Amino acid sequence: MSSKNSTLSFRFRRSCELSSSYRSRFMLFSSSQCHDGGSQRSPDSELEWIKVLLKRGIVIGAVVCGVYLYGCKKVLASSGVVEAGYEVFGQSLVLFKNALPKIYQVLKVLREQGLILAALFGLSAFFSMAETSITTLWPWKVRELAEKEPENGVFRMLRSDVTRFLTTILIGTTVVNIAATALVTEAATAIFGEAGVSAATGLMTVAILLLTEITPKSVAVHNAQEVARIVVRPVAWLSLVLYPVGRIVTYLSMGILKLLGLKGRSEPYVTEDELKLMLRGAELSGAIEEEEQDMIENVLEIKDTHVREVMTPLIDVVAIDASGSLVDFHSMWVTHQYSRVPVFEQRIDNIVGIAYAMDLLDYVQKGDLLESTSVGDMAHKPAYFVPDSMSVWNLLREFRIRKVHMAVVLNEYGGTIGIVTLEDVVEEIVGEIFDENDSKEEIQKKTGYIVMRDEGVYDVDANTSIDQLSEELNIKMPEGIQYETVSGFVCEAFGYIPKTGESVKVVLEKENWEEDGEEEEGNKQEKQEQKEKHQIYRVEILAGNARKVSAVRFERVNDMDQVSEAKDVRSMVPKFVRKWSSEEDDGNSSYQEKTEDAVSDDEHVVADNSNKQH
Repeated sequence: MSSKNSTLSFRFRRSCELSSSYRSRFMLFSSSQCHDGGSQRSPDSELEWIKVLLKRGIVIGAVVCGVYLYGCKKVLASSGVVEAGYEVFGQSLVLFKNALPKIYQVLKVLREQGLILAALFGLSAFFSMAETSITTLWPWKVRELAEKEPENGVFRMLRSDVTRFLTTILIGTTVVNIAATALVTEAATAIFGEAGVSAATGLMTVAILLLTEITPKSVAVHNAQEVARIVVRPVAWLSLVLYPVGRIVTYLSMGILKLLGLKGRSEPYVTEDELKLMLRGAELSGAIEEEEQDMIENVLEIKDTHVREVMTPLIDVVAIDASGSLVDFHSMWVTHQYSRVPVFEQRIDNIVGIAYAMDLLDYVQKGDLLESTSVGDMAHKPAYFVPDSMSVWNLLREFRIRKVHMAVVLNEYGGTIGIVTLEDVVEEIVGEIFDENDSKEEIQKKTGYIVMRDEGVYDVDANTSIDQLSEELNIKMPEGIQYETVSGFVCEAFGYIPKTGESVKVVLEKENWEEDGEEEEGNKQEKQEQKEKHQIYRVEILAGNARKVSAVRFERVNDMDQVSEAKDVRSMVPKFVRKWSSEEDDGNSSYQEKTEDAVSDDEHVVADNSNKQH
């Protein structure tokens, strides 16, 4: 105690000495300043100096008083807040003191059961990653990985029985999640009572979603193959342990599927629509070209394509009479240069065989036989006949088996309606094929053409597909139509085979027209809607004969008031067909309508004028 007092006295003496030293120095400095300046300052200047000091003192005093008053005001204004803060702080201390035993209990539970809870969460995350990685790789990547493994590889097991793996994963996920929830709920109830159940439910919901669902599955999706290589083998081992339980669960699930009329499959499979979506994605990503995508899709659709859709109609078939000589056949070959020509007897629909141009070369060297040998003697008999309902896929298989390139197409009554060749089948896959011998007319006959002569005026070949016409004119064709070309469309619109120069007006629905979705009221609004939804085209026959239409002109009619005048314009087009003769097509005649009772939904409403020619 004495040493402490001595230290304090020493510090006090030292501070007094320093203060006296500073004070003496200041006095010396002040006296020197006054002594030096006394000889130079006048009384007036000294007075001015004092005034300046007084002014500065007054300013400094005012500032100090203002700060003091402002501080007092703030203190008085915030005194209530400070008191409230002290009150809240005190309550918090009380609550913390009361909750301290609960916190000690929670820490004790975590110390005793924390490792078990962490292990359960880890297993749940493992099963989630396993499920996501397997379903992401299934089925084609699993097949690829299985082919790189030996016979007893785990990916081969996965490929052969994916249900076994998924059942094991789901059982494991369910067990560990229930165990973790039960553990946390029991501890929370023991500590907090009934209120602990709600707290445990909310806590486990957040923990399971974040730690065992969202995070591990996101990792597995972005690293599916790497994760699968790690998790598949442990899941396979666990499936052996849980085999009895898994089998029971599998049988129960299969029984439920049978009750629902569904079939379960364990082998990898993919539907045609899914495969097309994959092709679309590959084309968008640049993995394959658009032409490659079209070819693959054509191969997929070839089973649903019938022979009548790809055949050459009988009216366009170039054939030769069996009684003709080889000279006639040679002349025909020089003109058309077909390698195979159908041979008929008496009528062209009575085809009996096929003549090959290659066989003609054997007779050319023997000039005397060209006149004496008939085409029927050289033809390969009998011809190969196929029904028009046969699929193109089956036809291709028959061509390969029989080693032939041409077949005669028959309808259900046994009548000849056309021929089909191997080239027709190949073109269905890769598109139209042309060679140096194909003339412009033959190319147009195969592909059709649409030429825009003027704004809204199109010249169309009658062989043009109806889909191509719909795309070019931006119109919608009705479902379930019985024609495939513009020629069929025109004949159905007229109701007969029209002559050159005849015309007809049809009301067609626009392809890209969209309704607003708001109900419109009033006749004026309905008329405006009809104008926006439909378009009138004047269809004129440019060329044709008594058996077939060859060329057609579509001319858009801008007078859309005629659309609103029609009372029964529907989405099935052409629902309204107005026919004029070429001489009286002034566009001013009114529609003549048939009632709904007289016309079925599949018929067209045809109004003939008084000068009907047919």
